[in-house]
Amino acid sequence: MLLFIIFLILAAAFFYLFLRDKIHQFSPLWLMLSAWMLGLGIPQLHLSRIEKDWYPAFWLLLIVSLCIFVIGFYVFDRLWFRAFNGNHFDPALDAGEKSLLGEISHFVRDGVNTHKLRIVIYALFLTSLVALFLFYTRAGNFPLLAPDTDVFRFVADEQVPGLINYTAQFARLFIPLSFFLIFWERKITSPSQFPTAGEVVNFSFQEGNQIPPLKGEVKRGKTEFLKRYWDLILIILLGTISLTLFASRTQIFFVDLWVMALYLLMRKPNLKQALKFYPVFLLISILVLAVVPLYRQYKSYETIDYLAGVTEINSAGFNPVGKALLPIYVGVSFNQQALLHAYEYYQVHPVQGGRVSLDPFTNLLGKAIPALNQFKSDFDLCKIFKCWWNTGTYLFPFVQDFGAKAFIFVPFLLAGVLAAVWRYWQSSPNFLSLNLYAYACFFIVMTIYLSFTVRAEMYLDLALLFFSYVFVSKQVQNYGRR
Repeated sequence: MLLFIIFLILAAAFFYLFLRDKIHQFSPLWLMLSAWMLGLGIPQLHLSRIEKDWYPAFWLLLIVSLCIFVIGFYVFDRLWFRAFNGNHFDPALDAGEKSLLGEISHFVRDGVNTHKLRIVIYALFLTSLVALFLFYTRAGNFPLLAPDTDVFRFVADEQVPGLINYTAQFARLFIPLSFFLIFWERKITSPSQFPTAGEVVNFSFQEGNQIPPLKGEVKRGKTEFLKRYWDLILIILLGTISLTLFASRTQIFFVDLWVMALYLLMRKPNLKQALKFYPVFLLISILVLAVVPLYRQYKSYETIDYLAGVTEINSAGFNPVGKALLPIYVGVSFNQQALLHAYEYYQVHPVQGGRVSLDPFTNLLGKAIPALNQFKSDFDLCKIFKCWWNTGTYLFPFVQDFGAKAFIFVPFLLAGVLAAVWRYWQSSPNFLSLNLYAYACFFIVMTIYLSFTVRAEMYLDLALLFFSYVFVSKQVQNYGRR
């Protein structure tokens, strides 16, 4: 319990730095450390009898991986700072030196065509409706409504092609993009200042650029809001329902965290604004992470204590809140257990040599290019940890591929990628950089929970974000509307 409290305090301290550090505000460094303090602290409750104790060698690997991440962040941050900002922000650089973004002008478009962005949202929404219909005709039901939710989810994966499954859950994209449009335009607080359809507006999110509301417009602000965004509100509500049908806490939490990150990066709210917005979304996050597993247990096994039974946790003395939070504990603690067992397994068995990391691409392209199938991974989860457990933090697939060496070089490289995305957002806050870094915030938080790098949807999401950016963005030379 003492270690749990210590790590909890450290998590809070690092999150405070994430919000308030003047030099590295909102940086991946503090968010990663905060998330991993929770990842290290929660398992110290030792609730399950089948959890293996962490021995010094494993503790050392985890601590070294975090230290390497910190070192990697500072090394790459200096590099990316110079690359992205050039002499605009660093007078010490040569006067003729240009920033990397200055050379690649396509990535610094600071304007957006609101009409085109709505087209993207509508297109994703309509595509998801078609895919939902195809999913239902092929699978015959949805996981949430099926008599045995857990079994049905696996059966549906076999019956429904991956592309239909992915597009049926396009709400994971059009909900955040709808909020993005609302957050961005709401920086213009006077309804008379709203851009007209098709108008291009620059991205300028500093607090000093906010236009104060005119007298008489505050009262009619809500009416204007509903008139302007009724379509997006409806799309958000329908998208939330469609995601809920898949009974996946990861998908709903993904959207929730993306939206919360967008609000933070775009609005930079003060305490009063944050208290109005975040409690609702935090409540949704907690409810999703807790209630969805309980519902699936009840539907599939007619009891809410199934998870406690299979993980050998004595929940007899737990109050309702404790039982509701148990899935969160199991999710974090058992992912660390899976990582521990993977480390031990690949000490004595051949590593996959990169095949696990390539799985998203071989699975997507294997049918079209049969030669790629030779690079598919081949392993048995039952021999590594438990047959019913298939995740193990972001390090899990890399340990499968490279063994203990993954604890050293993977955090270093990941720090470089995340630092690049963060600096890109700082130097050019546009449609792409804002959504990329909000997406990265979800990735960072979930590093303690799952291996997102081996999920094909991540690469498809990023590709769709990029193509959407190309379609909706436009460079605005002079700030303001035109």
